[in-house]
Amino acid sequence: MKLCLLLLSLVLLAQCTRHDLVEVRTIPWQSRTISYSKPRLWNKPHLTWRVEDATALAGRLSSEEMHREIDRSFKSWEAAGIFTFSPAAEGRPADITITFAPPPGRVWDGQLGTMGHAAFPWTEHRGRIYLDPSEWWSAESFAVLGDPITQWLPHEIGHVLGLQHSQGLDHTMCATGPYDLPDERSYARLRHLYAPGTPVIAFSSLSTAASKAR
Repeated sequence: MKLCLLLLSLVLLAQCTRHDLVEVRTIPWQSRTISYSKPRLWNKPHLTWRVEDATALAGRLSSEEMHREIDRSFKSWEAAGIFTFSPAAEGRPADITITFAPPPGRVWDGQLGTMGHAAFPWTEHRGRIYLDPSEWWSAESFAVLGDPITQWLPHEIGHVLGLQHSQGLDHTMCATGPYDLPDERSYARLRHLYAPGTPVIAFSSLSTAASKAR
């Protein structure tokens, strides 16, 4: 009887241990195991988003255009195979909030300076992305006339998912923008961060800023 109970306990322990491990297939012949059980990171595969304080952009970018470009920015990260994204349902809390209000205790520096801030998932303001309303935010189709959201927001999304600035060839997460949309280099860094054996090192307890290259 004791032996049976011991074997049953081992089976249950194994099941609990594997509960937060998910096999992700990135290409047909390759797979990676990722984990959503890291307390300093996001612990679920689907994240929702919402926009606040967008009235500051009235007259420059329609609500439909803005939401389309924001949705495109989030969807650009889905090919990594770690997260899916959707707008939060009406009346439901969102995991990630995009706001045009300044970060707590800070003021915006006007056009051509800091474009936005994002809070790392281990910080007090987890899930917050701040975009400077004085910048010339535009849709991709009007890139000549302004700053396309898709050249800046994917960078901030990377930070809100836990990625630090990159010193290498990841042109989505480098220190200054405008930025490229995430590609396999960005996806590889995100998969590595959420791999079971990767330690989560919090280099900063503050939000990180995206700035335009001068």
